[in-house]
Amino acid sequence: MKSILTRCLLLLLCLIPLSLLAETREEAKEMALKAKAFVEQNDLDTARKAFQDKNGEFIKGELYVFVQDFDGNMLIHGVIPKLDNTNHINLRDPKGTYFVKEMISLAQSPSQEGWVEYIWKHPITGKLTPKVTYIRKLDNSNAFIGCGVFL
Repeated sequence: MKSILTRCLLLLLCLIPLSLLAETREEAKEMALKAKAFVEQNDLDTARKAFQDKNGEFIKGELYVFVQDFDGNMLIHGVIPKLDNTNHINLRDPKGTYFVKEMISLAQSPSQEGWVEYIWKHPITGKLTPKVTYIRKLDNSNAFIGCGVFL
């Protein structure tokens, strides 16, 4: 009896983080879509101020947004402003993934959206951590917006 109860508890403990991750992934997608609407209704400078406001609506814990163009130029980075106006087309994570190129490919695909997995520096811990990012092409633009969650 104890064995069955123990197994059930272990199964529940394994499922809890998955449900939290699903909610967080959804929060990342929702934030990206909200930021997409904002940037499409404003100019880049207004969007930059809003996206980089630590007390604003586009930074929530580890969630933040970024905007890149199809050439790999970082137009706006929500938490690391020094990355603005730098090119990342050939950026690879420690596993060799060209994740910016993957993001661009998704933004240029018929669906104009998708998820990319890679390793990135966590803004709170500073450690390299697996991340999954939702990206969506901006309307009437050769750029996309993204928001991801650390795993």
